[in-house]
Amino acid sequence: MSPEILVAGVAIAFVAAACYSVTGFGFALILTPILAVVWDVKPTIVVSEILSTAGLVPLLLEARGHVPVGRVFVLFLASLAGIPIGVFLLEWLDPNAIQVMVALTVIVASVLLYLSPNAAGGRDSTLGRLTAGFLGGALGSSTSMGGPPVVLYLLGRERDTAAFRATLIAFFLPGNVITLIAFALVGQVTKDVLVLSASALPAVALGLAFGMWLRPHVQAERFRTLVVAVLILSSLVVLASTIRELG
Repeated sequence: MSPEILVAGVAIAFVAAACYSVTGFGFALILTPILAVVWDVKPTIVVSEILSTAGLVPLLLEARGHVPVGRVFVLFLASLAGIPIGVFLLEWLDPNAIQVMVALTVIVASVLLYLSPNAAGGRDSTLGRLTAGFLGGALGSSTSMGGPPVVLYLLGRERDTAAFRATLIAFFLPGNVITLIAFALVGQVTKDVLVLSASALPAVALGLAFGMWLRPHVQAERFRTLVVAVLILSSLVVLASTIRELG
């Protein structure tokens, strides 16, 4: 692994962790498409899963008093059915196909997340939770980006910001742990993955701390607009890079 990849991974992990701390989601949405430009997409996905899992522990301790246990339980059970499908896709799909899938997932999810305050809504139902959880598990284990289905489902159904963040954090942690076990069983946790993950952990801790300081000072609408712009730009870079490689 080159020093350039290590430096890029550490820097991107800091930015992703800061977003994570402020919103309760977005770590993989930022880290995966950008790091995949300079490194192979499959190990990038595994690193993203490791670092986001590490970051979830302190966030859950902070938000534990706001977790709606019943909702999280249904979402998590549904995600268990999606995780094996996602791991299968990661193991057998061509890396270029995964890169395109990651980039398109981010673009579509980013646009929907931006529009969702007006577009999302409805009743919080068991079927809705099962669908969102299943899609989150499948996407999380194949692209490391399982957040958008659950985020989209919750927007318009959960008006309390603390409960919104707590639901996401509590949902992601057990699913991430199971996904990492699956990655290890199929040989995706390599030496390079562990080296980059260990190198980036201090940056994740700093990013989480910075996000905690930033959270009370951020205007939600402006922050969301900036994040969406960064996500879409990074995904367009990934698509351009993949097209260039195929050409």
